[in-house]
Amino acid sequence: MKKIGKIGLLSALAMTLLTGCGTEFSADTDTVYVGKKGVIKGANVASFDKEYYDETELSDFITDTVDTYVSKAGDGTVEIVEFAVENGVAHVYLDYAASEDYAEFNGVDFFAGSVLDAKAEGYEIPNNLTAVTDKEVAWDDEKNQIIIVGQQTQVRVDGTILFVSPNAKVTDKNTADVTYDLLDENAELAYIVYK
Repeated sequence: MKKIGKIGLLSALAMTLLTGCGTEFSADTDTVYVGKKGVIKGANVASFDKEYYDETELSDFITDTVDTYVSKAGDGTVEIVEFAVENGVAHVYLDYAASEDYAEFNGVDFFAGSVLDAKAEGYEIPNNLTAVTDKEVAWDDEKNQIIIVGQQTQVRVDGTILFVSPNAKVTDKNTADVTYDLLDENAELAYIVYK
C-alpha cells in the first residue's frame, strides 16, 4: 500500500507538527508511540514559521480530517489530544484506538502486536534483523512484540528494543528512527522487535 495519507499530506502541505506541549507523550520529530495494552499515540512535527500560515485554518483542517475519519470508522478511533503553535512550530497529538486506525488514517503500512500475530496476518518478516541487545533471545520468540511500519518516523515502544531491520536505527533502548521514502515503490517496511 503506497499512498500519502491525510496526515502525511497535512505534514507535507500544511507543515503540521506534533510535539510535546505539556502532555505525557512528547516528541520533537514525527513519532509513533506504542504503549502497553495497545495504546498508540502519534506526533507529526513540522515548521510553522511563515507569515502566511494561518493557525485557525490548520486547526480547522486537522479537526475536519479527524471528524471525517471518525464518522466512517467510529467514535474513539482517532482523537485529537492537543493542537498548538509555539515558537514557529505546530504541535498536534493524536490517539488511535488500534494499529489499523493508525494505518488507515495516515495512509501507511503499520502493524503493532505480537510476532505471532504479525505472521498470522501474513507479514513476511525478513531474516536480516540486527540484534541490538546482549540478551539471548530469538527475534521470533512468542513473547516478543513487533512494530512494522512503512513511514519515515521515530518509533517509541514501552519496552526494550531487541532487533531492527536495516532501515531502523536504534537511538536508545526504546526508540528507533525509521528511514522510509513513501514515494519509492521499492521502499522496504521497517521491523522493530521488542519485549
